[in-house]
Amino acid sequence: PGVQVRPPRYMTPGSSPAILRRFTRAFHPNTPRGGANLTSRTSVRGAPLTRQHRNPFASRLTKRAALALLCVPSIFTMAWRSSGATNDELIDNLFANDIASDAVQAAMRRVDRKNYVLEGSNPYQDSPQTIGYGATISAPHMHAYALSMLEDRLRPGARVLDVGSGTGYLTALFAEFAVAASEGNDEGVVVGVDHIPELVATSEKNFERDGKHHLLAGGRVELVTGDGRLGYPPRAPYDAIHVGAAAPFVPPALVEQLARGGRLVVPVGPEGGSQELRVIDKGADGRVTERTAMGVIYVPLTDAEHQLKNR
Repeated sequence: PGVQVRPPRYMTPGSSPAILRRFTRAFHPNTPRGGANLTSRTSVRGAPLTRQHRNPFASRLTKRAALALLCVPSIFTMAWRSSGATNDELIDNLFANDIASDAVQAAMRRVDRKNYVLEGSNPYQDSPQTIGYGATISAPHMHAYALSMLEDRLRPGARVLDVGSGTGYLTALFAEFAVAASEGNDEGVVVGVDHIPELVATSEKNFERDGKHHLLAGGRVELVTGDGRLGYPPRAPYDAIHVGAAAPFVPPALVEQLARGGRLVVPVGPEGGSQELRVIDKGADGRVTERTAMGVIYVPLTDAEHQLKNR
């Protein structure tokens, strides 16, 4: 339950295990004996299927093959293997896998993930975890990816919007770039928006537990209950906008609230269907460009009623 299989259209570098190559040949007898550099894996919500090399035969996997993948969980595990026993060990492993830059690594060390997950969860496991109310906290490597994609916009004094802020973890990480490093600069602010009031209240408690309540008290971080699809006009325009759930299309309000020179990172695609992580830039002249970073699977960006109905 909670695990989805997606056809392995994307692969990560490195040879696959011999057993995987034998499995592939069983369904594709004409596959070269050496096998392709295929890493096929189950992909949970918030985990990427990275497009490094395209496998010419993977798209022909049959339904029977896809079902077989579900039956062999020991082979198809999280490809990054970045989990750890402590926050530092988790970050060490993310860094060893070339996911996080030095700056991202330093910020993630200053925000302990254990303060932002439900009690009883494994905070340092590199996988998405439920946070209640039909929502999840994404896998740590996806947070590292988001920070890396937005890093050059997360300068001291930047204005940042985190849509679907959940328990506040990524919001706190954004603050490490835009607010904590901008002493004496009153312009930096980070806004976290979620449409579940209970999650907003939880995120406020998490900030206090993580020793960051002063950011809320000083107005440098705002945690707001609202429809993130509409953005948050009072603090716009934003240098960086992150969306933590998949929208059926890019929300126009978020593009409108993006500052010139700003960047929006948003998953786009149907609920339970093929989704892509889009990177949208607004140039100094106001021109908007868009590219696809990777394939992903996220929970849907929807209204509170629909989210609670499907929890």
